[in-house]
Amino acid sequence: MITVSDILALTAFENVRLVAPCDGGGEREVRNVGILDCPPDYNEYSVYMPRELILTNLGFAYGNPDMAEKSLLTMIRRDVAAIAIKSVYEPPISDLVRSESAARGVPLYLHDGAYYETVAYESLDLIRRDQEGLDKGRIVDELLVSHDGDRTRKLLHGIAGMGGALVQCFALTTPTTDKCSFFATVDAVTLLLASVAEDGSVVESVSVCPYRERILALVSYGNAGIEEMASIEERCLALIAAAGNLRCGVGEAVRPTDGDLTVHQALTAADAVERDGVRAVRWADLHAGAFMDAARSNRLFMSASALYRSKLARYDDVHGTELMVTVEALVRAYGDVKTVADELHQHPNTVRYRVRKAKALLGMADRTDRELLYLLDLVFLPTFDSSKQCLPGNG
Repeated sequence: MITVSDILALTAFENVRLVAPCDGGGEREVRNVGILDCPPDYNEYSVYMPRELILTNLGFAYGNPDMAEKSLLTMIRRDVAAIAIKSVYEPPISDLVRSESAARGVPLYLHDGAYYETVAYESLDLIRRDQEGLDKGRIVDELLVSHDGDRTRKLLHGIAGMGGALVQCFALTTPTTDKCSFFATVDAVTLLLASVAEDGSVVESVSVCPYRERILALVSYGNAGIEEMASIEERCLALIAAAGNLRCGVGEAVRPTDGDLTVHQALTAADAVERDGVRAVRWADLHAGAFMDAARSNRLFMSASALYRSKLARYDDVHGTELMVTVEALVRAYGDVKTVADELHQHPNTVRYRVRKAKALLGMADRTDRELLYLLDLVFLPTFDSSKQCLPGNG
């Protein structure tokens, strides 16, 4: 969504001043841009729509304060996104206009800078790019929601227009908050990564697109070996680093029919990048964290895990016991009863008694403690913090 603040951040605007206090005015959505160059006498500005950002210099009012006031009041009452007035003619702004602006929440700005035709062009281009990003974002959402090989390949082509034998995703995070700088970063990444595709024998194409608050770069490989792809991956990371303060999550190279996997992997690795404050993380570097994320993404796994935890929780609720907390601590301690006893401030025999109760409850009374621990590792896998980058018991 493009906001008033996003538009005002364009380079065409200079020395922007808010005319009257207007809470939240900068966060209003902008869906279109209109130019005001006539008084409202003909149609009361009915051709202008709500959520349009209106550009004007009020030159048509010829310095007439009454005409300027009537025009601005009429436009404010159309519930437009905002009105940006180029101050070249020193437009008169009455107290009534200021009051109406504040009361209705439609901000008025005075500004210097480019002609408003130039401002309109830049603004509409920003809105267009944002809409294109939203359209591709919806395709990525559809790509990630379920898996079907042929459908995945078609959706991937819709996002990036690519084929190739293998595809690899890089998910970039950026500290940029305004859309102007964000799209400038998209352009910079696109330009830098274009050089990767110059040798068509290894890389068939590179496509860059925005996705939510991130940037996805999709690299399509042709007839490439493992070492060649590893070299291209390193080159991409070096180029991304050159684009500025960007961090990157890297998925694995997969067949286009599995393209949803590399996108998911890259986005998960990007989460780790933001969380840990490092420059880049590969999906393979997540180790146990990769399995934790995979478990959380599988409904059948999550259902089985929740089933066993609910059995323990219900028993605790009815009997006032602490089986859940005990066996969860046992998983974290790799089955070391003494460590669990110290953590819970209990005697080791108390821990052993609770473990026997849990085994019986889970239908494993005749199984070894090692077999129980193996099951519990799976049961609690989705609940542990993947940021530890290790197995649960090592946290």
